[in-house]
Amino acid sequence: MSHFLFLHGSWHGAWCWHKVLPRIAAAGHQAVAIDLPGRGRAPAIPALVGLKRMVDAAEAALAPQRKTTIVVHSRNGIVASSLAERVPDRVARTIYLASFMLPSGRRVLDYVPDKQSLMPGNVTVNRLALWDWLKPQAYREALYADCSDDDIALANALLVREPVRPALTRLSLSQDRYGSVPRAFIRLTQDNAVSPALQDRLLAETKVDRVESIDASHSAYFSQPDKLAQTILKLAGS
Repeated sequence: MSHFLFLHGSWHGAWCWHKVLPRIAAAGHQAVAIDLPGRGRAPAIPALVGLKRMVDAAEAALAPQRKTTIVVHSRNGIVASSLAERVPDRVARTIYLASFMLPSGRRVLDYVPDKQSLMPGNVTVNRLALWDWLKPQAYREALYADCSDDDIALANALLVREPVRPALTRLSLSQDRYGSVPRAFIRLTQDNAVSPALQDRLLAETKVDRVESIDASHSAYFSQPDKLAQTILKLAGS
């Protein structure tokens, strides 16, 4: 039995994994998802949420006496990478789902705008309060192009503002620590948020030992939970 920790992407919370968690559990594993600070049941003022605070929350959710496999979506790949750098002995593998898997010294801001995605022009940034927000009229096409109306209605009710400070933070990753944790990547070939071109750039810049692709939009956890769960379990296997 393995232990999985699921980390959501921008504007989302633990709720976005609600279809995937029971599928991982049904395969005989433990699976948990958390709200990173400033989301869901972990309210916080966005300006006070930095990358360290997010990594602290992720570390607190690791299994106490065995290694955890991290599954991370979208922008918050930076959280998983920083966690692997901090406690490599507690992370079995990191699985990046169309996620910002960045080299050391880089920051999310270095990779935006992604001109082949629908993000440019649709994200509002509040520089005073230090949050960003996807315009609601872009939800469907940018994030949920192949999702049901029910899924989109759920997201519309639960999406929140995203703290921007973590995206401005340059990662400090070492080969001895971060580099010792196995990495895998799931490409989403119909992604309108983190474009396939950007995903391929990330893969060209950071080595992984396993890659799989799913023909899905940015929110495969809604549109293809069975396929996503199967792919995660495949990548997590020894």
